[in-house]
Amino acid sequence: MNHSEPNEEAYIPVHWYADAFGPLYPIIYAHRTVEAALPEARFAQDVVSLDAVDTVLDLCCGTGRHLVSLQTSGARLTGADYSSDLLRLARNQVSSQTALIRACMRHLPFPPTFDVLFSFFTSFGYFFEEADNVRTAGEIGRVLKPGGRFFMDYLNPPAVEATLVSESQRRAGHYRICERRWIDRKRSRVNKHVEIYKGNALVGKTGESVRLYNLQEMKAILGKAGLSVRRCWGDYLGGAYGETSPRMILSGVKGES
Repeated sequence: MNHSEPNEEAYIPVHWYADAFGPLYPIIYAHRTVEAALPEARFAQDVVSLDAVDTVLDLCCGTGRHLVSLQTSGARLTGADYSSDLLRLARNQVSSQTALIRACMRHLPFPPTFDVLFSFFTSFGYFFEEADNVRTAGEIGRVLKPGGRFFMDYLNPPAVEATLVSESQRRAGHYRICERRWIDRKRSRVNKHVEIYKGNALVGKTGESVRLYNLQEMKAILGKAGLSVRRCWGDYLGGAYGETSPRMILSGVKGES
């Protein structure tokens, strides 16, 4: 397996997230559907004992695919995302009773309002400056009520290291998607460069970069925000977490050690 970094053409901008969640995103992640999100949402609901009286924030809600399933709980839901493009798609999927707010995760426009906060599909560790990721954890802690519950679905760094596919191609409808992946060991980040073709024409390219926090680092960064991790799973079937687990799924509460 070749984890060496590609050439300058595949450089990932520091502010990659400003463009990565635009019109190309639904093409790249066409397989991430409401139906695919249903078992994930159900697992998360059970983990936090979601109740109809709860106020809920889906942080980085994207197109709202998890919110659609969470609506069946009867809880009062809010989705927040930085991408106006994805929020427009979410508005077409979720109920009018579900609030959708454009916001940066570093500066959430909410007081300590929420009983529950969900963070699905590796929506943490985006920022190159460590202080910004710490600030994001702080915002998660701040907007939760005392005793509020959180659920975070994050990548598992040892599994990423062991299974990373350097180059791949796949089809999504009329599009061909070419992806290159590598680990930036100096910054401890996993990066992906994506090119999208329709026929032989390049119609767009984008990149992604996520900080590789191990379990102890995640517990530490959340702990500084007043968030206590109670449980950790390795997948959405409730499997035990380990180095070979596909995911690092955390749940816990605000204000308990």
